[in-house]
Amino acid sequence: MFIVTNTIKIEKEHVDQVVTRFNGGHAQASIAGIEGFLGFELWRKKDTHPDYSEIVVTSRWDNEANQKAWLKTDGFKKAHGRTADTREQHAHRTGIISNEIAEFETVLSQE
Repeated sequence: MFIVTNTIKIEKEHVDQVVTRFNGGHAQASIAGIEGFLGFELWRKKDTHPDYSEIVVTSRWDNEANQKAWLKTDGFKKAHGRTADTREQHAHRTGIISNEIAEFETVLSQE
């Protein structure tokens, strides 16, 4: 299994707004029917800093090749502001301080 996380650092006063964007359906729409997609979760880190919060976007894939193929789809590009229609919308999003992508390969899994 291949797992990708995107840890997003957000100004405290904007964290609910950013979480709502993920609940708004763009995440599901951009990934629906994609080969090899196994699941998606959005985690909110327990508050540890007075000025910002963090959320972690987690997606699980059967392999790295399918995840990389998704990055080239129109659904991904629209959801992430990489088309002419969505670029301006994303430019006006406030509250995001930074983000960091990490990729993992499952070496042990227990249920």
